[in-house]
Amino acid sequence: MRRIRLDDLEVPPEERTFLSKLENLGPEYEFEITLREEEWVAHAVEHIKVFVVDHKTFTGPFLGYLVKTIGDMFKTWAEDRLKRAPQKIEKLTIYGPDSKPVKTIRVKANSTDA
Repeated sequence: MRRIRLDDLEVPPEERTFLSKLENLGPEYEFEITLREEEWVAHAVEHIKVFVVDHKTFTGPFLGYLVKTIGDMFKTWAEDRLKRAPQKIEKLTIYGPDSKPVKTIRVKANSTDA
């Protein structure tokens, strides 16, 4: 089973919904969530981290496909959130199996930096 770990502690507890988007990747993925007991403190940039946990199939073209798919899901999710809080910035960093950043995306109300 392929594992993906999600860290969304910088998002308010009631807005931690990105996992429901990731679950659309399918039943062959197992998701781990950073513990959510930490008290949320307002951030100008709400940063979500997705870790593609070490697995032999997370390489080359498949990793590229997975990063693009997760990035597209994040952009849709962030744009929806920013309709309610346009002054915020949503940031996603995807880490590869080697724990190094593979892609970072920042979404503001009127722009996306990928």
